[in-house]
Amino acid sequence: MVIRAPYGRESVDVAVVSWNSWHYLRQNLPALIAQDYPAYRVVIVDNASADATADEVEARFPDVEVIRNGRNDGFGGANNLAFERSDSEYVAVLNPDARPEAGWLRALVQALERSPRAAFATSKVLLASDERRVNACGTSVHLSGIGSCRGMGDDQHEHVLPASVPCISGAAFVARREALEEIGGFDERFFMYMEDVELSMRARLAGYDVVLAPRSRVVHDYTPSLPAWKFYYLERNRYFMLANIFRLRTLALLAPALLLAEAGVWWYALRAGPAISWAKARSYAGVVRGIPSTVRRRRRVQAIRRVRDRELLDVMSAAIPLAPGVGRGAVVRLVDRCFGAYGRLLRWAVRW
Repeated sequence: MVIRAPYGRESVDVAVVSWNSWHYLRQNLPALIAQDYPAYRVVIVDNASADATADEVEARFPDVEVIRNGRNDGFGGANNLAFERSDSEYVAVLNPDARPEAGWLRALVQALERSPRAAFATSKVLLASDERRVNACGTSVHLSGIGSCRGMGDDQHEHVLPASVPCISGAAFVARREALEEIGGFDERFFMYMEDVELSMRARLAGYDVVLAPRSRVVHDYTPSLPAWKFYYLERNRYFMLANIFRLRTLALLAPALLLAEAGVWWYALRAGPAISWAKARSYAGVVRGIPSTVRRRRRVQAIRRVRDRELLDVMSAAIPLAPGVGRGAVVRLVDRCFGAYGRLLRWAVRW
Protein backbone atom coordinates (compact mmCIF):
# COMPACT_ATOMS: atom_id res chain seq x y z
CA MET A 1 0.00 0.00 0.00
CA VAL A 2 1.05 3.58 -0.58
CA ILE A 3 -0.80 5.59 2.04
CA ARG A 4 0.23 9.06 3.14
CA ALA A 5 -2.99 10.06 4.90
CA PRO A 6 -5.91 8.28 6.60
CA TYR A 7 -7.31 5.75 4.13
CA GLY A 8 -10.96 6.70 3.91
CA ARG A 9 -12.99 9.22 1.99
CA GLU A 10 -11.34 10.29 -1.29
CA SER A 11 -8.93 7.34 -1.14
CA VAL A 12 -8.11 5.53 -4.39
CA ASP A 13 -7.34 1.96 -5.32
CA VAL A 14 -5.27 1.77 -8.52
CA ALA A 15 -5.72 -1.53 -10.36
CA VAL A 16 -3.08 -2.72 -12.83
CA VAL A 17 -3.81 -5.95 -14.71
CA SER A 18 -0.77 -7.99 -15.66
CA TRP A 19 -0.30 -10.91 -17.99
CA ASN A 20 3.41 -11.58 -18.54
CA SER A 21 3.98 -7.86 -18.04
CA TRP A 22 6.96 -7.76 -15.70
CA HIS A 23 9.14 -6.04 -18.33
CA TYR A 24 6.68 -3.14 -18.29
CA LEU A 25 5.95 -3.10 -14.57
CA ARG A 26 9.60 -2.86 -13.53
CA GLN A 27 9.84 0.32 -15.61
CA ASN A 28 6.48 1.92 -14.80
CA LEU A 29 5.69 0.95 -11.19
CA PRO A 30 8.21 3.44 -9.71
CA ALA A 31 6.32 6.31 -11.38
CA LEU A 32 3.03 4.99 -10.05
CA ILE A 33 4.35 4.56 -6.52
CA ALA A 34 5.76 8.11 -6.60
CA GLN A 35 2.39 9.81 -7.21
CA ASP A 36 1.66 12.75 -4.92
CA TYR A 37 -1.92 11.75 -4.08
CA PRO A 38 -2.34 11.58 -0.28
CA ALA A 39 -4.06 8.19 0.09
CA TYR A 40 -3.94 5.46 -2.50
CA ARG A 41 -3.24 1.77 -2.83
CA VAL A 42 -1.64 0.03 -5.82
CA VAL A 43 -3.04 -3.41 -6.65
CA ILE A 44 -1.55 -5.69 -9.29
CA VAL A 45 -3.95 -8.37 -10.53
CA ASP A 46 -1.79 -11.04 -12.13
CA ASN A 47 -3.61 -13.19 -14.70
CA ALA A 48 -1.59 -16.39 -14.20
CA SER A 49 1.56 -14.96 -15.78
CA ALA A 50 4.35 -17.31 -16.82
CA ASP A 51 7.10 -14.68 -16.31
CA ALA A 52 7.05 -14.64 -12.48
CA THR A 53 5.38 -11.21 -12.43
CA ALA A 54 3.73 -11.77 -9.05
CA ASP A 55 6.96 -12.98 -7.40
CA GLU A 56 9.00 -10.11 -8.85
CA VAL A 57 6.52 -7.43 -7.78
CA GLU A 58 6.27 -8.80 -4.24
CA ALA A 59 10.05 -8.98 -3.92
CA ARG A 60 10.91 -5.60 -5.43
CA PHE A 61 7.85 -3.49 -4.60
CA PRO A 62 6.71 -4.56 -1.11
CA ASP A 63 4.28 -1.62 -0.84
CA VAL A 64 2.26 -2.97 -3.76
CA GLU A 65 -0.53 -5.46 -3.17
CA VAL A 66 -0.61 -8.47 -5.50
CA ILE A 67 -3.70 -10.51 -6.31
CA ARG A 68 -2.73 -13.84 -7.87
CA ASN A 69 -5.45 -14.90 -10.27
CA GLY A 70 -5.34 -18.61 -10.99
CA ARG A 71 -6.31 -18.15 -14.61
CA ASN A 72 -6.27 -15.51 -17.34
CA ASP A 73 -9.63 -13.76 -16.97
CA GLY A 74 -8.74 -11.05 -19.46
CA PHE A 75 -8.76 -7.31 -18.86
CA GLY A 76 -12.34 -6.99 -17.67
CA GLY A 77 -12.46 -10.01 -15.40
CA ALA A 78 -9.20 -9.14 -13.64
CA ASN A 79 -10.21 -5.52 -13.10
CA ASN A 80 -13.56 -6.65 -11.73
CA LEU A 81 -11.68 -8.75 -9.19
CA ALA A 82 -9.86 -5.62 -8.04
CA PHE A 83 -13.12 -3.65 -7.98
CA GLU A 84 -14.78 -6.27 -5.78
CA ARG A 85 -11.95 -6.18 -3.24
CA SER A 86 -11.80 -2.39 -3.11
CA ASP A 87 -13.59 -0.22 -0.57
CA SER A 88 -12.14 3.12 -1.62
CA GLU A 89 -14.04 6.19 -2.76
CA TYR A 90 -12.46 5.98 -6.22
CA VAL A 91 -11.01 3.17 -8.30
CA ALA A 92 -8.42 3.88 -10.99
CA VAL A 93 -7.25 1.59 -13.79
CA LEU A 94 -3.84 1.78 -15.42
CA ASN A 95 -2.31 -0.39 -18.14
CA PRO A 96 1.00 -2.01 -17.19
CA ASP A 97 2.56 -0.52 -20.35
CA ALA A 98 1.48 3.02 -19.40
CA ARG A 99 3.85 5.24 -17.40
CA PRO A 100 2.02 7.91 -15.36
CA GLU A 101 3.52 11.37 -15.24
CA ALA A 102 3.77 13.29 -11.97
CA GLY A 103 0.36 14.38 -10.71
CA TRP A 104 -1.48 11.80 -12.86
CA LEU A 105 -3.69 10.43 -10.10
CA ARG A 106 -4.41 13.75 -8.39
CA ALA A 107 -5.56 15.30 -11.70
CA LEU A 108 -7.87 12.35 -12.39
CA VAL A 109 -9.60 12.61 -9.03
CA GLN A 110 -9.87 16.39 -9.28
CA ALA A 111 -11.63 15.99 -12.63
CA LEU A 112 -14.31 13.86 -10.98
CA GLU A 113 -14.63 16.27 -8.08
CA ARG A 114 -15.27 19.11 -10.54
CA SER A 115 -17.83 17.02 -12.47
CA PRO A 116 -20.39 15.57 -10.05
CA ARG A 117 -22.38 14.00 -12.93
CA ALA A 118 -19.37 12.08 -14.22
CA ALA A 119 -18.87 8.40 -13.49
CA PHE A 120 -15.41 8.33 -15.08
CA ALA A 121 -12.50 10.63 -15.83
CA THR A 122 -9.98 9.52 -18.44
CA SER A 123 -6.37 10.59 -18.87
CA LYS A 124 -4.57 12.15 -21.82
CA VAL A 125 -2.57 9.24 -23.20
CA LEU A 126 0.63 10.01 -25.13
CA LEU A 127 2.59 7.75 -27.45
CA ALA A 128 5.80 6.30 -26.03
CA SER A 129 7.22 6.23 -29.55
CA ASP A 130 6.71 10.02 -29.82
CA GLU A 131 5.66 11.73 -26.61
CA ARG A 132 4.80 14.86 -28.55
CA ARG A 133 1.81 13.01 -30.03
CA VAL A 134 -1.49 11.86 -28.57
CA ASN A 135 -2.44 8.20 -28.39
CA ALA A 136 -5.90 8.89 -26.97
CA CYS A 137 -7.94 11.56 -25.24
CA GLY A 138 -10.80 9.22 -24.49
CA THR A 139 -12.42 6.94 -27.06
CA SER A 140 -14.81 7.81 -29.87
CA VAL A 141 -17.54 5.37 -30.88
CA HIS A 142 -19.04 5.09 -34.35
CA LEU A 143 -22.71 4.44 -35.16
CA SER A 144 -21.70 0.88 -36.02
CA GLY A 145 -20.17 0.37 -32.57
CA ILE A 146 -16.56 0.61 -33.74
CA GLY A 147 -14.36 2.35 -31.19
CA SER A 148 -11.31 4.47 -32.01
CA CYS A 149 -8.68 6.49 -30.15
CA ARG A 150 -9.95 10.05 -29.87
CA GLY A 151 -7.29 12.55 -30.95
CA MET A 152 -4.85 9.90 -32.19
CA GLY A 153 -1.75 11.57 -33.63
CA ASP A 154 -2.66 15.09 -32.49
CA ASP A 155 -0.03 17.33 -30.95
CA GLN A 156 0.29 16.89 -27.18
CA HIS A 157 -0.52 20.60 -26.72
CA GLU A 158 -4.00 20.05 -28.12
CA HIS A 159 -6.91 18.80 -25.96
CA VAL A 160 -5.82 20.95 -23.02
CA LEU A 161 -9.25 21.79 -21.61
CA PRO A 162 -11.47 19.50 -19.54
CA ALA A 163 -14.29 18.19 -21.72
CA SER A 164 -17.03 15.63 -21.91
CA VAL A 165 -15.89 12.76 -24.14
CA PRO A 166 -17.88 9.81 -25.51
CA CYS A 167 -15.96 7.08 -23.69
CA ILE A 168 -12.93 6.44 -21.51
CA SER A 169 -9.64 5.04 -22.72
CA GLY A 170 -9.09 1.79 -20.87
CA ALA A 171 -5.36 2.57 -20.66
CA ALA A 172 -5.85 5.07 -17.81
CA PHE A 173 -9.00 6.27 -16.04
CA VAL A 174 -10.65 6.65 -12.66
CA ALA A 175 -14.16 5.60 -11.63
CA ARG A 176 -16.46 6.89 -8.94
CA ARG A 177 -17.28 3.98 -6.64
CA GLU A 178 -20.99 4.81 -6.30
CA ALA A 179 -21.30 4.75 -10.09
CA LEU A 180 -19.59 1.37 -10.34
CA GLU A 181 -21.90 -0.01 -7.68
CA GLU A 182 -24.90 1.15 -9.69
CA ILE A 183 -23.88 0.11 -13.19
CA GLY A 184 -21.56 -2.80 -12.40
CA GLY A 185 -18.03 -3.45 -13.62
CA PHE A 186 -16.73 -4.59 -16.97
CA ASP A 187 -18.64 -7.11 -19.08
CA GLU A 188 -16.34 -10.11 -18.64
CA ARG A 189 -17.51 -11.80 -21.85
CA PHE A 190 -15.45 -9.30 -23.84
CA PHE A 191 -12.14 -10.72 -22.48
CA MET A 192 -10.23 -7.89 -24.16
CA TYR A 193 -11.05 -4.82 -26.29
CA MET A 194 -14.20 -2.67 -26.34
CA GLU A 195 -14.83 -3.13 -22.60
CA ASP A 196 -14.06 0.53 -22.03
CA VAL A 197 -16.59 1.61 -24.68
CA GLU A 198 -19.32 -0.65 -23.31
CA LEU A 199 -18.72 0.45 -19.71
CA SER A 200 -18.82 4.11 -20.73
CA MET A 201 -21.99 3.76 -22.78
CA ARG A 202 -23.59 1.85 -19.91
CA ALA A 203 -22.72 4.72 -17.58
CA ARG A 204 -24.29 7.14 -20.04
CA LEU A 205 -27.38 4.94 -20.17
CA ALA A 206 -27.65 5.42 -16.40
CA GLY A 207 -27.40 9.20 -16.80
CA TYR A 208 -23.71 9.73 -16.01
CA ASP A 209 -21.14 11.71 -17.97
CA VAL A 210 -17.56 10.80 -18.98
CA VAL A 211 -14.87 13.50 -18.84
CA LEU A 212 -11.33 14.05 -20.04
CA ALA A 213 -8.75 15.12 -17.45
CA PRO A 214 -6.07 16.65 -19.73
CA ARG A 215 -3.64 17.38 -16.89
CA SER A 216 -3.63 13.67 -16.04
CA ARG A 217 -1.07 12.25 -18.49
CA VAL A 218 0.39 8.84 -19.14
CA VAL A 219 2.88 7.65 -21.75
CA HIS A 220 1.66 4.46 -23.42
CA ASP A 221 3.76 1.91 -25.29
CA TYR A 222 1.22 1.62 -28.11
CA THR A 223 1.73 0.46 -31.68
CA PRO A 224 -1.17 0.78 -34.12
CA SER A 225 -1.70 -2.71 -35.46
CA LEU A 226 -4.59 -5.04 -36.18
CA PRO A 227 -3.58 -8.71 -35.93
CA ALA A 228 -6.24 -11.35 -36.55
CA TRP A 229 -6.85 -12.17 -32.88
CA LYS A 230 -7.43 -8.50 -32.04
CA PHE A 231 -9.70 -8.06 -35.07
CA TYR A 232 -11.84 -10.98 -33.87
CA TYR A 233 -12.42 -9.46 -30.43
CA LEU A 234 -13.09 -5.98 -31.79
CA GLU A 235 -15.68 -7.23 -34.27
CA ARG A 236 -17.45 -9.61 -31.89
CA ASN A 237 -17.45 -7.22 -28.96
CA ARG A 238 -18.87 -4.21 -30.77
CA TYR A 239 -22.02 -6.23 -31.37
CA PHE A 240 -22.11 -7.30 -27.74
CA MET A 241 -21.89 -3.61 -26.80
CA LEU A 242 -24.68 -2.49 -29.12
CA ALA A 243 -26.95 -5.33 -27.98
CA ASN A 244 -26.37 -4.42 -24.32
CA ILE A 245 -27.06 -0.71 -24.69
CA PHE A 246 -29.81 -0.01 -27.20
CA ARG A 247 -33.51 -0.78 -27.32
CA LEU A 248 -34.47 -3.38 -29.92
CA ARG A 249 -36.30 -0.83 -32.06
CA THR A 250 -33.18 1.34 -32.13
CA LEU A 251 -31.11 -1.66 -33.21
CA ALA A 252 -33.61 -2.25 -36.01
CA LEU A 253 -33.19 1.35 -37.20
CA LEU A 254 -29.42 0.98 -36.96
CA ALA A 255 -29.48 -2.01 -39.32
CA PRO A 256 -28.74 -0.04 -42.53
CA ALA A 257 -25.73 1.62 -40.90
CA LEU A 258 -24.54 -1.74 -39.60
CA LEU A 259 -24.86 -3.32 -43.06
CA LEU A 260 -22.88 -0.48 -44.60
CA ALA A 261 -20.22 -0.88 -41.94
CA GLU A 262 -20.13 -4.64 -42.56
CA ALA A 263 -19.42 -4.01 -46.25
CA GLY A 264 -16.54 -1.74 -45.34
CA VAL A 265 -15.13 -4.14 -42.74
CA TRP A 266 -15.28 -7.03 -45.20
CA TRP A 267 -13.58 -4.89 -47.85
CA TYR A 268 -10.75 -4.28 -45.41
CA ALA A 269 -10.63 -7.93 -44.24
CA LEU A 270 -10.44 -9.37 -47.75
CA ARG A 271 -7.66 -6.96 -48.68
CA ALA A 272 -5.79 -7.74 -45.46
CA GLY A 273 -5.60 -11.46 -46.18
CA PRO A 274 -7.06 -14.82 -45.16
CA ALA A 275 -6.17 -14.57 -41.46
CA ILE A 276 -8.13 -11.32 -41.02
CA SER A 277 -10.99 -12.60 -43.18
CA TRP A 278 -11.23 -15.77 -41.11
CA ALA A 279 -11.19 -13.73 -37.90
CA LYS A 280 -14.11 -11.68 -39.20
CA ALA A 281 -16.05 -14.81 -40.10
CA ARG A 282 -15.37 -16.30 -36.67
CA SER A 283 -16.67 -13.14 -35.02
CA TYR A 284 -20.15 -13.98 -36.32
CA ALA A 285 -19.96 -17.38 -34.64
CA GLY A 286 -18.89 -15.66 -31.43
CA VAL A 287 -21.89 -13.33 -31.58
CA VAL A 288 -24.26 -16.27 -32.15
CA ARG A 289 -22.75 -18.30 -29.31
CA GLY A 290 -23.17 -15.27 -27.09
CA ILE A 291 -26.90 -14.79 -27.72
CA PRO A 292 -28.08 -16.50 -24.48
CA SER A 293 -25.65 -14.49 -22.34
CA THR A 294 -26.51 -11.32 -24.26
CA VAL A 295 -30.22 -11.78 -23.53
CA ARG A 296 -29.48 -12.14 -19.82
CA ARG A 297 -26.98 -9.30 -19.80
CA ARG A 298 -29.18 -6.76 -21.57
CA ARG A 299 -31.97 -7.32 -19.06
CA ARG A 300 -29.63 -6.17 -16.29
CA VAL A 301 -28.24 -3.30 -18.34
CA GLN A 302 -31.62 -2.00 -19.44
CA ALA A 303 -32.78 -2.00 -15.81
CA ILE A 304 -30.41 0.90 -15.05
CA ARG A 305 -31.73 3.06 -17.93
CA ARG A 306 -32.35 6.72 -17.16
CA VAL A 307 -31.86 8.31 -20.58
CA ARG A 308 -33.25 7.88 -24.06
CA ASP A 309 -31.43 6.14 -26.88
CA ARG A 310 -31.50 9.49 -28.63
CA GLU A 311 -29.04 10.83 -26.06
CA LEU A 312 -26.72 7.88 -26.62
CA LEU A 313 -26.79 8.42 -30.38
CA ASP A 314 -25.81 12.05 -29.80
CA VAL A 315 -22.36 11.02 -28.52
CA MET A 316 -21.70 8.61 -31.39
CA SER A 317 -19.77 9.63 -34.49
CA ALA A 318 -20.63 9.23 -38.16
CA ALA A 319 -17.01 9.58 -39.36
CA ILE A 320 -15.50 6.23 -40.27
CA PRO A 321 -12.72 5.11 -37.89
CA LEU A 322 -10.04 3.79 -40.24
CA ALA A 323 -7.83 0.77 -39.70
CA PRO A 324 -4.04 1.29 -39.81
CA GLY A 325 -2.85 1.86 -43.35
CA VAL A 326 -6.26 2.79 -44.79
CA GLY A 327 -6.41 6.27 -46.31
CA ARG A 328 -9.43 8.54 -46.44
CA GLY A 329 -9.87 8.46 -50.22
CA ALA A 330 -12.85 9.31 -52.39
CA VAL A 331 -14.77 6.12 -51.57
CA VAL A 332 -14.26 6.57 -47.84
CA ARG A 333 -15.37 10.21 -48.05
CA LEU A 334 -18.51 9.13 -49.91
CA VAL A 335 -19.31 6.51 -47.29
CA ASP A 336 -18.64 9.11 -44.58
CA ARG A 337 -21.30 11.31 -46.14
CA CYS A 338 -23.72 8.38 -46.23
CA PHE A 339 -23.12 7.68 -42.54
CA GLY A 340 -23.49 11.37 -41.75
CA ALA A 341 -26.84 11.60 -43.53
CA TYR A 342 -28.10 8.43 -41.90
CA GLY A 343 -26.92 9.60 -38.49
CA ARG A 344 -28.93 12.79 -38.85
CA LEU A 345 -31.96 10.73 -39.90
CA LEU A 346 -31.55 8.46 -36.89
CA ARG A 347 -31.37 11.37 -34.48
CA TRP A 348 -34.56 12.77 -36.00
CA ALA A 349 -36.38 9.41 -35.96
CA VAL A 350 -35.37 8.09 -32.54
CA ARG A 351 -37.56 9.87 -29.99
CA TRP A 352 -37.27 7.26 -27.27
